[in-house]
Amino acid sequence: MTTNNDGDFIMGAAIGAVMGFVWFFKGFMELKTKRTIQNIPTSKIETGAVGTNVEIKGNIAAEKEKMETAPISGQQCALYHIEIQKEHRRKNNTYWRTIDQFFSHEGFYVDDQSGANALVLVDGAQINRDGKTQDFYVNSNNFNEMPDSLRKAIISNQNKLKKFKLKKTSWFFASKYRLLEWCFRPNEEVYVLGYAESGLRLQKIKKPKMKYFLQAKKAIQKDKKLAARFDSNRDGQLDFNELERGAGILAQRLADKYSKEKLEELTPKTKLIFKKLKPHPFIISNRSEGELVKHMNTWSVVKIWGGAVLTVACASYLYIALSNWNLL
Repeated sequence: MTTNNDGDFIMGAAIGAVMGFVWFFKGFMELKTKRTIQNIPTSKIETGAVGTNVEIKGNIAAEKEKMETAPISGQQCALYHIEIQKEHRRKNNTYWRTIDQFFSHEGFYVDDQSGANALVLVDGAQINRDGKTQDFYVNSNNFNEMPDSLRKAIISNQNKLKKFKLKKTSWFFASKYRLLEWCFRPNEEVYVLGYAESGLRLQKIKKPKMKYFLQAKKAIQKDKKLAARFDSNRDGQLDFNELERGAGILAQRLADKYSKEKLEELTPKTKLIFKKLKPHPFIISNRSEGELVKHMNTWSVVKIWGGAVLTVACASYLYIALSNWNLL
């Protein structure tokens, strides 16, 4: 006969065995990626081969007037990355699991002074950064405690989020979240490994999509400071034309990472376009190649051996426990 505690131990062992197997598998995948990094020489963007994995190193092209204000730290960034983690508890153990992420823009240009540049579309990339994150903790029953800047960033990127929603819960059913912010600085040197396509058919500059216009319109209606900014006749109210004009200006800011003039400068020189394409690795890092390889080697070993030990230990416990209770 089993007790409640015995049942909890069995459930914990089962979860541990699965987690160990996942770590073991991820460790091997990281080891494989590390070997890919070691086997591919760093290319100049001008001479990089399209239609295959390419490794480049260069600086993020950025404009001062197009800097992003990171929603947690307030830093001026070329682009920021928000990772959303949820707290999970099991007995006396607590751990964080990443459930969602988003970037402030679709990507950025990288220039390595070779006479050409690369467009890096960041969606789906594995971010491997050196340095600390700026973190913000919040419970789902207290989303109102979020800074306005962070709330607006989440709302404007809601369509990119699959599992995280700004839906308030009661105190009893509250979940705890941790939001981690990475900031890519202007002109920061980055390492990129991924599948490269030709930039010859790069899309033309587009007008803002309707979704950006509607987002901008709602933001102006809710924000008194924004409303005052677009109140041309200073009568304290936004008429139809003022609201439409303000939404158009703000929508263009939401849509464009670079000014029209900068795009006209960068686009003709774009030789490579990096984006996520399975099963090819896609890594963006501010580490040097040597530091990146060392970091990945350490963690792949930890995951492989740690995962194997955890799986074997939990599986052994399950076998012995179930045997003793004649369940096998």
